[in-house]
Amino acid sequence: MTNTQSFIARNLFAGTLLALTLGMAATAKGQADMVRPVMSISEGITAHGHGEVKVKPDIALLTIAVTTQSKNQADAVSQNSVRTTAVLKALKDAGIADKDIQTQSYTVQPQYDYEAKPPALTGYQVQNSVQATVRDLTRVGLVIDKTTAAGASQISGVSFDLSDRSKAESNALALAVAGARRKAGVMAEAAGVDLGRLLTLTEGSDSPQPRPIFLGAMRSMAADSAPVTPIADQQITVTADATLVYAMGAAK
Repeated sequence: MTNTQSFIARNLFAGTLLALTLGMAATAKGQADMVRPVMSISEGITAHGHGEVKVKPDIALLTIAVTTQSKNQADAVSQNSVRTTAVLKALKDAGIADKDIQTQSYTVQPQYDYEAKPPALTGYQVQNSVQATVRDLTRVGLVIDKTTAAGASQISGVSFDLSDRSKAESNALALAVAGARRKAGVMAEAAGVDLGRLLTLTEGSDSPQPRPIFLGAMRSMAADSAPVTPIADQQITVTADATLVYAMGAAK
């Protein structure tokens, strides 16, 4: 090999070695960036708060169903239409506004005798369900009596709720935040550190959401002259949750 060729070979080797060294350094830096731990704010003081407010309901929700059966589908539909119309009239006569009456479901289903081989069609069942919002709680029993007398097959239940939950929810949330802050202060005091600044404030938790009070299935066949079905409302419990994260201050 000539001196010129030897010089070129040495330069090529040095260049290749430098490129490999730079590439390995860049890869190592990228891997270091990827695995570099990220400081989490959860390393501070985390406290959860729960608030509850009990209030009187101001509305009742009734689900009213009319069910008819016939060997002929058209007859079942027609009978259901007549009885549902009568139930809707009874609701309006009881003082329920049109905006407070909503259709929930309407089904037409064939009925079979499954003991026969093969199963034999025996007729059809039609069900029309509506939900009524009663804003005068003193009239809940009257509404039940009038609709069942008019032809309702089933009143699946009565649930009490609030027409506007915002005020009660705000009060419950304020209690939840205050409770969480109090817990954070207790933990900081017990740990012998100062409570630092508030880092995050989050509404909610993994706890289930509150549901309206449900009084179960009921049906009344009372005539107009019979005593009104007694229905007693109950308090609504509105809940809220909050999570606060504080920085941990200096040790005392």
